[in-house]
Amino acid sequence: MNLPISIRGARQHNLRNLDLDLPSNKLIVFSGPSGSGKSSLAFDTLFSESRRRFLDCLSARARQGMEQPEKPEVDSITGLPPALCLEQSVRQQSSRTLLGSITEILDYLRILYAAAGTPHDPETGQELVRKSPDRITEELVSLPEQTRLVLAAPAETLLAQDPAATLGDFQRQGFLRVYWNGEVRDIEEIGPPSPPPPDAALVIDRIIIRGEGTASRVADSLQTALRINPDEVRAIITRPGEEAAVQAFHTRYRNPETGFLLPQLTPRHFSFNSPLGACPACQGSGLNDRENAPCPACGGLRLSPLALAVTMHTPGRAYNLAELTALPLEDMAGEVERLETPASLATALNPLMGEINKRVRFLNELGLSYLSLDRQANTLSGGELQRARLASQLGGALSGVLYILDEPTAGLHPSDTDRLLHALRSLRDQGNTVLVVEHDEQILNAADHLVDMGPGSGANGGRILAQGTLPEILENAESPTGAWLSGKRSMPASAHRALPSSRLILTGATKHNLNNVTLNIPVGALTCISGPSGSGKSTLVRDCLIPAVRQDLAGKKGVPRIVQGSEHLNRLVVIDQSPIGKTPRSTPATATGLLQVLRPLYAQLPLSKQRGYTAARFSPNIRGGRCERCLGTGMIEVDMNFLGNVTMPCDACQGQCYNRETLEVTWKGKSIAQALALTVDEAADFFSSLPKATAILKSMQDVGLGYLSLNRRADTLSGGESQRIKIAAELAKAPAWKLAEDGKRALFILDEPTSGLHFNEVALLLTALFRLRAAGHTVLCVEHHKDLLDAADYLVDMGPGAGRHGGNIVAEGTPAAVAAMPEAPTSRWLSSH
Repeated sequence: MNLPISIRGARQHNLRNLDLDLPSNKLIVFSGPSGSGKSSLAFDTLFSESRRRFLDCLSARARQGMEQPEKPEVDSITGLPPALCLEQSVRQQSSRTLLGSITEILDYLRILYAAAGTPHDPETGQELVRKSPDRITEELVSLPEQTRLVLAAPAETLLAQDPAATLGDFQRQGFLRVYWNGEVRDIEEIGPPSPPPPDAALVIDRIIIRGEGTASRVADSLQTALRINPDEVRAIITRPGEEAAVQAFHTRYRNPETGFLLPQLTPRHFSFNSPLGACPACQGSGLNDRENAPCPACGGLRLSPLALAVTMHTPGRAYNLAELTALPLEDMAGEVERLETPASLATALNPLMGEINKRVRFLNELGLSYLSLDRQANTLSGGELQRARLASQLGGALSGVLYILDEPTAGLHPSDTDRLLHALRSLRDQGNTVLVVEHDEQILNAADHLVDMGPGSGANGGRILAQGTLPEILENAESPTGAWLSGKRSMPASAHRALPSSRLILTGATKHNLNNVTLNIPVGALTCISGPSGSGKSTLVRDCLIPAVRQDLAGKKGVPRIVQGSEHLNRLVVIDQSPIGKTPRSTPATATGLLQVLRPLYAQLPLSKQRGYTAARFSPNIRGGRCERCLGTGMIEVDMNFLGNVTMPCDACQGQCYNRETLEVTWKGKSIAQALALTVDEAADFFSSLPKATAILKSMQDVGLGYLSLNRRADTLSGGESQRIKIAAELAKAPAWKLAEDGKRALFILDEPTSGLHFNEVALLLTALFRLRAAGHTVLCVEHHKDLLDAADYLVDMGPGAGRHGGNIVAEGTPAAVAAMPEAPTSRWLSSH
């Protein structure tokens, strides 16, 4: 019987001394509002403790150079298996990390090409040949009866340094003759040797071919010759009635015409991270650094000419490693299964081929068929990256492991979520416990065990409100998630309006996989673009629509408008999940403009006037008021030499970002640093007398960010939090609600705004989007969330599939109209179906 994972007294971050028992070998889902403690429990408690225990098992020497994690704030955890964490972090990935690296498929392919690839001369393209000792023996034994055979080992290299000493060494080993200047001579006949001739070879044996009985002697002599020179053996062959002829047999790949000799291939010869395999011109980056263009030597393929000259064959064609990994995974699956491998290597290669096929199949099953293995990891979305890691774990076939996943449905169409669920269940059925931090309705309904946390965020969270099976959660009055799943709570009414006649129309979109698409969306309405992952949604909006609208709004004379109807707009607002700033000094307070409100406030205080402080004094970006030890970041980086750099709170300002003199200025008892350390909810009370600050803080509360600290560093925010901060900043601006005098309005474009949001927060987001729409603005969302799709005035559904199977607008219209179209990929998930 599998013991449960028992947690007692968990107090990490905002957790309130939790006690919890989680069943083993089940699919468990943690749900609840952002900041309610889900990640603190899953990642910062369970995973951190599992990792700490693993490191404690290592020797002190093995732990050298490793960061030693602190013990999480918890009294005890029993029944905790080894844990693997599959996060969505993309920023840490190097440009040299590929999808094939993450899934380990590339490692297997390198072994395959080194062991079974067909090499060619990199200069001429001629196929290189070599012969095994057995094959050489077969050819020699098959010579006509009475053929005289002299087997010799080429020795020019051995003789080059000290001919006399080497010849003497040959004699001591029992060898008596050498092949020298075209004839067999006794070693003793050779006087003081001059530099050896090019044909110098040590005679191993002289044999007369007499049928198959000669085979064992030829084989033994051949092995002796190969011990002297493992790369080549020469045979001086005198057939009956013919002159003697010299024939060379190579055991390594060689071009007899050019003399090119292939080195012994290893997997490193196929790695662009190794000097052996990297293109010498770009060192494996694939780029011409000066021009940031593909390397002219390798064409961006990263590999050396030698690696690119090695191929694997299918019945239809040959592929070098770069060509094979450039195929979409849906095509690669079939080609890998058809690769031809030598029968003699079947025992060694069959397990290898099985691993490659299995992992490629898992990637396709997880809805990543439109990607290729040479895709850079830092260009993948968080959801794609996490599914790639999941495919790798499915391929590993581990059991007895706790897998922890962070919102794996991010960016997934409902059809892709079905595939994800199949993978999660496969992991569970292999004897693992799968713990998912998630809000998606399909995942919640499929869970074996649900843990609902809340009731709010930050200090208002950290409690377990309900736990159990889905039926138990649905009946539990204490569970907010249960109320949403059961239908007891519902989203705010969308108040669908009649579609306006004015339209924004983009025609002829052909980038990437788009098939000459025409995008037609109503002005002044809420429109959602949906469709499977890889169907072309982001390409259409990010790469085609946004640049076109920006060019039109720039209003260059003589340049015709690209988007019909863009004359109705005076502003484009793109709200994506990118960071809110480029430096650690960027925070919610700076991104929303709140700091711009507070700095003049503190500059007007009596002590500031007495000292001559201006508003600039209270900026962490400007010399004078900031802490110069940390340059206003509140953190310093300590160089630990070979242990790497460690970031810690600044010892001069204790993480407050400002110097002592600036911190002496207080308003209502709080310095500028103390005010910025408040959460949004706390700050709303503290600054309630300031209308401008109140408007900003209210807009942040309206999108569910009440728990967030105003000084939270930009590089610690999730993509969803960054996006909601941008939405709040727009909601707080008066122009968002007032039409320009000429009646023009803004176009708001949002990229998956529901990412990471609980049902409660989706409801808040919808209310905010309805406010934008009510002010006459046009809102366009790339989205999969069913509730947002149902609330939209207009849907554009793309597909029907991903990659080359997508790139089309399959259906468009109101949600009710699209729900009635069976050809629409999203139709069966719409409530109005």
